Amino acid sequence: METLLYLTLLISGFYTPSSCLHQYHLISNNTNWTDAQSYCRAHYTDLATVDDMEDQNRLITSVSFDDSFWIGLKKGDSMKWHWSLADRRFYREGETEFRNWDTGTPQNGNCAFMSTAGLWNNTSCDDQHHFLCYDGKQVTNLTYVLIQENKAWIDAQSYCRQYHTDLVSVRNQTENTEINKKITLRGLPVWIGLFLDSWRWSDQSDSSFRNWLPGWLSTEQRYNCTLVHSNPSSSNHAKMRNYPSDDTFPFICSGKLPFSPPDLPDTMMTGEL
Repeated sequence: METLLYLTLLISGFYTPSSCLHQYHLISNNTNWTDAQSYCRAHYTDLATVDDMEDQNRLITSVSFDDSFWIGLKKGDSMKWHWSLADRRFYREGETEFRNWDTGTPQNGNCAFMSTAGLWNNTSCDDQHHFLCYDGKQVTNLTYVLIQENKAWIDAQSYCRQYHTDLVSVRNQTENTEINKKITLRGLPVWIGLFLDSWRWSDQSDSSFRNWLPGWLSTEQRYNCTLVHSNPSSSNHAKMRNYPSDDTFPFICSGKLPFSPPDLPDTMMTGEL
């Protein structure tokens, strides 16, 4: 690699079983996704995985210039249900697998809603529903916030993340009953945070974190790899977009810092948090 801006970003967080420290390395060369993956695996661990919103915010605010960057999220072959709220500390063992599907479901559709009977159904993510946000912030005593506006699922997710914490996760039957009581009085179904996709992280992490730019996620098969956008003055800031893997962009690796930075030219910029 001929020209390289080398930036090490140390991002510390709470302990989880998978990691206690995220370490990211920004490589400024414009590279296709496959070559970026190979470079990261050769010199570090892999292309970057993002575990949750806090993780992404700390990373994106530390990027030193405006651009789009490859990360390790790539479209896979098999579909799996995930919760929008990806923080592993939020779930006890087995709670990410709790489901309360109605008879005959799930069928077609990649996003889940709860009916007034407390049963879950799935439908197109483009459908419009009221939705329920989870608020885990210290400044409010409202755990569940019902938003009585019709939005598509991804727009509901963006709203919840902006004003609260995320779309609601339902971890057990007790929570399902509590949430159902909240929506029954309104008589309308609501989006919950459960979604179905085939995207997988390059390092095989089970992180369910996604932060797609509303209206951008292309269903074309060749749009199979993920960029994260950094531009604080743009509405796209910190959002993910899928692009063809043979397009070229800078990229972010994760893993331990080598003893000496790899393939560095005489001019180098290094930053460490």
